[in-house]
Amino acid sequence: MQSGTRTTSAVNEEQPINRLEQVAPFFLHENPWNLLRFYHVYRLALAGALILSLVLQPSIVHLGHYDYYLFKWITGLYLLIAIISNLCSYFEWPDLVVQGVGFAIIDILILFGVLYSSGGVSAGVGILLIIPILIPYICAPGHTSMLMAACTGIGLISMEIWLDVKAGSAMPSPTLSHSGILASFILLASWLGDRWIRKASQMAKLAKRRGIDLANMSQLNQSILDRLESGILVVEKSGAIRHMNASGWALLGKPGNWRSKPLKVFAPELEKHYLHWLNTIGPRSASFDIRHQQATELRVRFTQLGTQSRRATLINLEDTSEQRERLQGVKLASLGQLTASIAHEIRNPLGAISHAAQLMSESQNLDNADTRLLQIIQSNAKRMNLTIESVLNLSRKKEPKRERLPLKGWLYSFLRDFIRQHNLKEKQIALFIEPADMMIEFDPAHLHQIMWNLCRNAVKYAHDTPQKLQLDIQGGMPSHSRDVFINVIDNGEGIPEDSQQRLFEPFFTTSTKGTGLGLFMARELCLSNGAALEYIKLPTGSSCFRIVFSSAHR
Repeated sequence: MQSGTRTTSAVNEEQPINRLEQVAPFFLHENPWNLLRFYHVYRLALAGALILSLVLQPSIVHLGHYDYYLFKWITGLYLLIAIISNLCSYFEWPDLVVQGVGFAIIDILILFGVLYSSGGVSAGVGILLIIPILIPYICAPGHTSMLMAACTGIGLISMEIWLDVKAGSAMPSPTLSHSGILASFILLASWLGDRWIRKASQMAKLAKRRGIDLANMSQLNQSILDRLESGILVVEKSGAIRHMNASGWALLGKPGNWRSKPLKVFAPELEKHYLHWLNTIGPRSASFDIRHQQATELRVRFTQLGTQSRRATLINLEDTSEQRERLQGVKLASLGQLTASIAHEIRNPLGAISHAAQLMSESQNLDNADTRLLQIIQSNAKRMNLTIESVLNLSRKKEPKRERLPLKGWLYSFLRDFIRQHNLKEKQIALFIEPADMMIEFDPAHLHQIMWNLCRNAVKYAHDTPQKLQLDIQGGMPSHSRDVFINVIDNGEGIPEDSQQRLFEPFFTTSTKGTGLGLFMARELCLSNGAALEYIKLPTGSSCFRIVFSSAHR
């Protein structure tokens, strides 16, 4: 199923985390290996700069003048170590902590060697010690860097004292104070870095916890939406579908590959109302009643999500068939009370009038005018009695006994009987059902009465003679719809527009011979079976009565 529903589990805050998350929790969007590789590139560049200082004149670069032999060997060794460290970071072996702390200690020792061979901190490269002091924060936040900074400061002062003693100086040289200042600066930098790392780590942990909460809330919201009985769609401002739950997917006819597709591809009527709401009503919520694919009756509600500039729309879909059936039950209960009063107040006096007219018609002293008047009384009494009988039958009808019916086979049997009783030719009625094995759930007696009324009306009113009638019975299921329909189409002149609105009203008729209850009863029978009956004016002028079977009773 492509409805967008899926089984999700909430993000567990206690799930095990990997090594990188343990050693560097403050890096939210950066891989610590990338930072370490960048540091190894810096080490390679520093090794190259030291090699370059060997070939330049001593008057330009004052490095290695105290112990040139030691400086030369340290420079070559550092270049080799820099190349090896780049290869290690590329293959990520050994692990991050070993490389970060181990190579930082090597750098500190190398720089101490460079300072010693250059005569102490007066060489001016001591400031480079800050970088390897801060590097362990990438892989091992904590007290490691502070310990290394303290050891580096002690080493700098000790080195200067040793150089002064070795030079035989009775008074401390100015470089000793310089080394003390540099050691203090290194300790301060390490302390500030430690504070920043702690705050960053707390912020990272808080952001991660908030992210877990948001992920859990998002999955909870989606789980709720997916289990709602009403359909839910989230549509972008462009009209593309972002999300659809299972109910919405079923109401729209189970469309395939709907993600990011325009709404008009699957539901043009819904897209038309969406554009109307978007351009004239939004951001206020609004509801509309639509007929999806001219079949499924839906009530839609549009609600804006997000801001005005980057907004999406929440579309709530509800199938009105169940509500329609509940209203139908209330209507029939009221109709039953009304018809009981009619039967008591009208039928008895009407029977007395009809009986009296029959007795008078047996008199021998009646002339032709009196006989004609008695015939009018009896004819209208019969007509009135027929109307009451129709209303009583409608109100007394029992709960429909729905059965699964093969639509094409049932219609074929019905039409064969209808043709025989109305003396029609088989070529006057065409039957087309696709797919041929379609099944519906309906009371067969009710369906027979509905189809009989519709087809009989076509025979009586489409043309002046039945021989001119051409009746087409079509059935199927529209694309991207879940409901089955039957079209009863004749080749008559259609029904005037001023009468179409009242076509299904009780006692409304365009013929002097009818009671005005045939279409009304047909529609009520459809409603009681969870279906709908409507009239469609075709472009050719012909009439089309459509029965839509809800998927709940299909």
